[in-house]
Amino acid sequence: MAQVLSQDEVNALLQGIASEQVPAGEPSRGGESSAAITEAPNARNEIKLYDFTRSELSSRGRLPGLEVVFNNFARRLQSMFASQLGKSVDANFEMMEVVSYENLIQSFPVPASIHAVRLEPLRGIGILVVEARLAFAMIELFFGGRGDKGVKAEGRDFTPIESRFLGKFVEKMLRGVEEAWQSVIELKGHYMRSEMNPYLLNVAGMGDPMILAKYTVGMSPINGTILFSIPLVAIDQLREQLRSSLPVGSDAENTGLAARLRKPLMEVDLDIQAVVDVVHMKVGEIMGLRPGDIIQLNAAGMDQVELWIEGKRKFVGKGAQKNGNKVFIASRPYY
Repeated sequence: MAQVLSQDEVNALLQGIASEQVPAGEPSRGGESSAAITEAPNARNEIKLYDFTRSELSSRGRLPGLEVVFNNFARRLQSMFASQLGKSVDANFEMMEVVSYENLIQSFPVPASIHAVRLEPLRGIGILVVEARLAFAMIELFFGGRGDKGVKAEGRDFTPIESRFLGKFVEKMLRGVEEAWQSVIELKGHYMRSEMNPYLLNVAGMGDPMILAKYTVGMSPINGTILFSIPLVAIDQLREQLRSSLPVGSDAENTGLAARLRKPLMEVDLDIQAVVDVVHMKVGEIMGLRPGDIIQLNAAGMDQVELWIEGKRKFVGKGAQKNGNKVFIASRPYY
């Protein structure tokens, strides 16, 4: 390192400090070196720690297709509450983030109904969490109540019957998860077990990154939260598909609607006619027709046959006969 002060300057500086002619904290030359030294502690205090394990955790904006999938699940939650509990609710997808498993279980509402699930063929184990006050409102609705009583959830465990009902409801949620992911990958959801203590789940290592989707369910006057989480490694092979704003194929909601509309349309009976020729005649000529009369056609044979569907010309082709059956061979649409 190059010497900043010469030996004579150092001796003069020390002599000045000893004779109190130069204050100990005052720079005798340039000021830059001392200023840098005095500012170093402040700069050190402004250092912000960076967690290198989170370098790939920001999936919002980077995997918009995943947000479409989570939004699809919110719509299915809404219809599920209406069909299973007879209650109209507002289910909204609030946010998506990626956190470590340790931070995930620390963020769970307490108390809550926590369920471990598996989504084959995705890797790892997923988690579905229903906030306790929402869970108790669901139970009350299912057993004939109005679901509007705020049950004190603190210090109260779910009974075996309540736990069984919530487990069955989560199984139905898994059917909604399968439908929401249908445009990306074919999933099969399996219910594993329920827990009250998140630290007993043990479905991942404490530092493992997890994708967390948060939903709010408004079931007036009770509001609650549903959390859905899967390991980040579960979507490793799906990243390219999820980078687009719409998953590969199409929006699952629109696909399902189109399929439901298409099925009854395919079973509609239509009137189809193969027309060899059309002859224009006056009413008087038609009234004068008798058995054995000959009507002269303009078309030569079966080479120019039109296929009419519901009274409208749709195709032009040829007529033929094969194995005693009359057939129509379309050559082009009618324009």
